[in-house]
Amino acid sequence: MIREILKMGDPRLLEVAQPVERFDTAELHEIVADMFETMHHANGAGLAAPQIGIGLQIIIFGFGNNNRYPDAPPVPETVLINPKIEYMPPEMEEGW
Repeated sequence: MIREILKMGDPRLLEVAQPVERFDTAELHEIVADMFETMHHANGAGLAAPQIGIGLQIIIFGFGNNNRYPDAPPVPETVLINPKIEYMPPEMEEGW
């Protein structure tokens, strides 16, 4: 189902998203499917669940041939659930 993408200024975008606690549920699969359908409909490259009014820590991204990014190589469709961003000091970045 294509969902409405919230616009800047919508107070729901300022709420802290909650972690997903139950995996492999029909509800979670439906949310992810709706997110991909909504992203494709908007000709986008990525979408976070809060952008469609769902306060969960879910991010999707990916695209094949996309008119919006004609020179970009394809990116496989990817789902991130409860992603974490960790600071990596510069000395750790070299050589990974």
